[in-house]
Amino acid sequence: MRYNELIFETYQLKITDNDNLSCSIKLEPNAGFALLKAKRKLYIVYHGKKILYVGEAHTSIKTRFQRGCTAFNHYTINGQARGGYKGYKWLNKIDNPQRNLTVSVITFSQEYDDKEKRTFIEAIEGELVYLIRQKSGSWPKFQNEIHFSNCDGAKEIAEEILEKVLSSDLIKIENENI
Repeated sequence: MRYNELIFETYQLKITDNDNLSCSIKLEPNAGFALLKAKRKLYIVYHGKKILYVGEAHTSIKTRFQRGCTAFNHYTINGQARGGYKGYKWLNKIDNPQRNLTVSVITFSQEYDDKEKRTFIEAIEGELVYLIRQKSGSWPKFQNEIHFSNCDGAKEIAEEILEKVLSSDLIKIENENI
C-alpha cells in the first residue's frame, strides 16, 4: 500500500463546553471524503506537537466523533457509562484544557471495508500508536487501548502513515524524555 491508495485529510475540531460539564463538537471544514464516506479509516487527534489519541472508525469521522461526544456527555451527566463506553477522555476540560484540536484522517480504499479486514486496520492502528511511543517516549495521552495483531504489512503501512503525517508540517513529535 502506498500514499496514492490512502486519502489523507486534516480537520479542525472545536470543543465547546456547556455549564453542566457536557460539551459539543464542531468539525471543520464541513466537507471532505472522511465526512461523506463510511469507509475504514484511522484518525490522529493532536494539539500542537502533542498527539492525544489514535483511533479507528468505519463510519464517517463526524459520526464517530458525535458518538464519542454523546457517550462522554451521558457519562458526565449521569455518572454511568453508556453500553460500557464513557466516550473520549480528551473531551474532559479538566484533563484536556485544549479546546481547539487538529485531526488527521487517513481513509483506506474500498477493499478494506470488509469486516474481515478490520483486524488488519486495527493492527495498523496498534503499530502506529507504538511508533508514536517510540518517537515521543510516551503513549498518546488519552489512548485507551490498542489492538495487537501480527498482520504482515501493518507495520510498514503505519510507518508510511506516520511519515506522511509528520511531513505535512502540521505536527512534529517531540521526545518527552529529552
